[in-house]
Formats: sequence, C-alpha cells, structure tokens
Amino acid sequence: MAARDKLPVIGITTDIKSEREETFVVEATYARALVRAGAVPVFLPSISHDKSFLFELSKRIDGLLLPGGRDMDPGFYNEKPHPRLRPMNRERTESEIVFLESALKRGIPVLGICGGMQLINVFFGGSLYQDIPSLISGALSHEGGSVHDVEVMEGTLLERIVGERKFSVKSYHHQSVKAVGRGLRVCAMCPDGVIEGIESADSFILGIQWHPERENNGVAERIFRAFVEECREKIPFTAEGGS
Repeated sequence: MAARDKLPVIGITTDIKSEREETFVVEATYARALVRAGAVPVFLPSISHDKSFLFELSKRIDGLLLPGGRDMDPGFYNEKPHPRLRPMNRERTESEIVFLESALKRGIPVLGICGGMQLINVFFGGSLYQDIPSLISGALSHEGGSVHDVEVMEGTLLERIVGERKFSVKSYHHQSVKAVGRGLRVCAMCPDGVIEGIESADSFILGIQWHPERENNGVAERIFRAFVEECREKIPFTAEGGS
C-alpha cells in the first residue's frame, strides 16, 4: 500500500491527574478532530523517568500533537511561579519535551495547541507571560471562551493553511508567549498584542493559542487537514507485499 493511501498515526500527549490513583487524561475533542481529518490518534503516556521508552514509542508515530492543559513549571524558562499559576504535573512537561525532541530529530510534523504552543516556545528557548491580566496592560479577556479577532501574518505557513488573514476565535488561556523562541516566528496576533500563533520558518512546527478542536468552522477544519496531510507525507513508503 502506498503511503498516500495510509492513515497517518498521530500521537497526542496526555496529562497526569491524581485522585485515588494516577490517571493519564486528555480531552476527547483532539482525537475526534484528528479522526475527522483522516488520521489515527494514539495517546502517549507521560512517563518521563524512562526516556528510552518514550523515544522508542515516538518512532511509531507520523506526527505529534501537543494539547492544552494547565501551566507548565516556570522553572523551565528560568522564572519563579506567579501567584496565579495553575500548576501542571512536571512529569507531563518532561515527557512532552522528550516527545518533541524526538519529533524534531525524525522530522515529523508537530502541532501545538494552547499550552502545547507554549511548550514549543519554551523548548526553543522562549518564555511566557505567566498571567495575561496582571502582566499585559490593556489586554483583552482571553479566558472562559472569550471571543476576539486573530490576525494572521502574511507569507506564513498558517496563512497558507487557513487562506484567511483575519477571523474570530474563542480563547481559553491566561498565559501567552513573551520572548519568542530561537528559530520560531510569530504567525498570528490578537489586536491587543498577545501572540496567537508561532511557527518554524523551515518545517511543519506550528503552535496556535486558540482551540480549533473545539470549533466547527472552515479555519479549524483546514488546520487539522493540513496537519494530517503533512503527517501522511512522512509515512515511509513500503512496496506492496513488503513489511
């Protein structure tokens, strides 16, 4: 079967929540969006103490999706915690860094959504505003599904994907990119100056701050379809009858 006829396998990283027992969790909307776009989603466990296992697991996927979640430890970008920090399990962040490192080494596409975009930025040496309302003067509301416009930068990967320069999104975040990581560029902005998208200039590494998996519109559909098609292109060709 030719690679073009196969469904790409895309790994989605998971959070760790503890009640009576630790549980790996992620919102179902990410997997459903990938299925609609023609991919096979698989959930990646956060087991950072065994990096060799995570690297081995990452060889089985054709693309990596880093979903949203709570706030990463600001120690990863050399800052102390803000009073409004909503801490995420550190093992999740450590595991996502391993998966991202492996994805970059293998050259497979990466899509980061909300907190996933923020992790990409920090991985490349960038930093974050730990709390938009208290740290960015004049910022719009970005929490609880607040609606605001997004302007896409001309000539970017994101512009080629969505085919639009301006549209409205719903926001569910209180953190955002501050210093942009090395090798990344801004591809989308909110009118208040909050960065809404970052990308690599030379590969499919895309981070977006809003949640297309929660939206049912053309922009959301085009983002996931472009990501899935790029992942499909990375599937190794296997001659018919081969293993």
